[in-house]
Amino acid sequence: MIRTAIVDDEIKGRLYLRQLCDRFVPEIEIVGEAANTIEAGQLVEIQKPDLVFLDIEMPGQSGIDWLRSLPQIQFDVIFVTAFNQYAVEAFRLGAVDYLLKPVHASDLQEAVKRVEKKLETAGEKTVLKSLAQNYGQSFSRISIPAVNGFEFIDFKDIIYMESESNYTTFHLIGNHKITATRTLGEFEELLERYQFFRLHKSFIVNLNYIRKYIKGDGGMVVMENGVEIDVSRRRKEAFLERLKL
Repeated sequence: MIRTAIVDDEIKGRLYLRQLCDRFVPEIEIVGEAANTIEAGQLVEIQKPDLVFLDIEMPGQSGIDWLRSLPQIQFDVIFVTAFNQYAVEAFRLGAVDYLLKPVHASDLQEAVKRVEKKLETAGEKTVLKSLAQNYGQSFSRISIPAVNGFEFIDFKDIIYMESESNYTTFHLIGNHKITATRTLGEFEELLERYQFFRLHKSFIVNLNYIRKYIKGDGGMVVMENGVEIDVSRRRKEAFLERLKL
């Protein structure tokens, strides 16, 4: 369930949106309502919603000014307003969507799907970071988000990782492969403290499986499985320092 707050100065507007959610987006759980940004601040502090449906023009402070005043926005925002001139600013503030009143059920459903996807991605990243941070303590595996779920593999089984656009292919011992639905950069952030190194924009290698380094402009490594991978010129110095060569 997506814990959700509704912020709108009009009672009819809040009621209409609540009824729309109850009927068409059952994955939404309304945890509270607010008629202005003062009430909204109290509501999000107590309930800590995942999502806020936020009106813009309200007595006192506007919804946009309220977001600007927050030191950190810790929830997703879908603006629900009768005015279309604030859309650019709304998206600059990180809004997931911008719905015009009266809200149509299909538009609401699409907006909530975007929130679901965003929350799902954030959850997967949390799992990945948790497992990576525990490496060297009690865990030595990493969770790989694949198309149909998660696969858990040992760090020691990873020979190298290869970028495939918005996906990453893990090349494992035994000539096995797993394709993850995350970019190579996300895995670099998780694994940089361990025995992994990004040689090139498209490759991260397990330093334990490097068989040979061949000198050159940037150079080249030969992995235990015989695969040759170029070292980028800008990464060469840091790579050799990592190997203590």
